[in-house]
Amino acid sequence: MPKIKVNAKWVQNVQSIADNTRGHGIVLDLGTAKGGDNTGPSALELAIMSLADCAVTIFADVCKQSNVEISKMEVVAEADKPADSPKLTGVNLKVTVESKARKQKLDAVWRRTEANCPVVSIFQDNIPIKIEFETITE
Repeated sequence: MPKIKVNAKWVQNVQSIADNTRGHGIVLDLGTAKGGDNTGPSALELAIMSLADCAVTIFADVCKQSNVEISKMEVVAEADKPADSPKLTGVNLKVTVESKARKQKLDAVWRRTEANCPVVSIFQDNIPIKIEFETITE
């Protein structure tokens, strides 16, 4: 089975750099109110950004495969997170599409997008996570 590999390395304070082992990296950090330096998005913000972007990317790809032209698309993702909890309680996606295509065709493209967006499935499905924790004493 093909693997997607990502590395994240601590830099300082609560800042890290994550890379996809294909030459693309991103700085992640907490905001100053949470004790960080605000040098990049938090991991949770990046997860929500990934959700919105996956919807845009897969929709555009399904449009291309279906010969549906779009002139503009935007996905706004808003996640509900109680202040006293590290967990999200819900996410709302607002999808806005401009196109000359019929609404029924665009609705069908969106249904295919939802069915094929891997990040949507990460949020909707319970995916098992195996954790191996190793410590090295200095």
